[in-house]
Amino acid sequence: MPGFSFAVTALMGLGAWSLRRLATSVVTAGLAAGLVVTATGISTESGPLVDVGVAVSAVCLGVVVGRMVPDRSAPMALLLGLLSAIDIIWVASGGRLATDWVNEVLNFSVQLGTDTSSIGTLDLLLASALSAHWSRRGASLALSVAAAPLGMVISNVYVAVSSADNLPLVPFIALGWLITEGIHRRSEKQPPT
Repeated sequence: MPGFSFAVTALMGLGAWSLRRLATSVVTAGLAAGLVVTATGISTESGPLVDVGVAVSAVCLGVVVGRMVPDRSAPMALLLGLLSAIDIIWVASGGRLATDWVNEVLNFSVQLGTDTSSIGTLDLLLASALSAHWSRRGASLALSVAAAPLGMVISNVYVAVSSADNLPLVPFIALGWLITEGIHRRSEKQPPT
């Protein structure tokens, strides 16, 4: 479904941004609740319940990660570089998993009619973490949410040009973050008018 990855990463970023003023203990409680919902969905074989739990967990864990990374560019660049390498290796290896429930948790899927769209849970977590990280750095709502959706736009353009099938999305999210980092640095250098 065109635009799915853009929309879902934007929603994850907005979710994380909306939690920016909550105490970490409250966000951690949300993470625990999301994990309970995910486990309940797995035990009852309810895919939509698993997806709701995964989404809540990804937003909350992303906020925790975004708060843990020091509010400078170098630590986030290091994290994104490491996760990009892992994602590339994972996708290149075929990402074969031993159990179906692990695959269900690692992929967030939405089915509308006969069309199913999915995105990796790590990608959702990163969308939330980047939003929380930018929020800590005092960025605007637009900049806080923009990195991951921008990366998804770039990945969709790449797919359209190359006809690639299964892509590691973390490198594209990292590219989106680099662009937002450039915008942020440029805006810091501009004298106020």
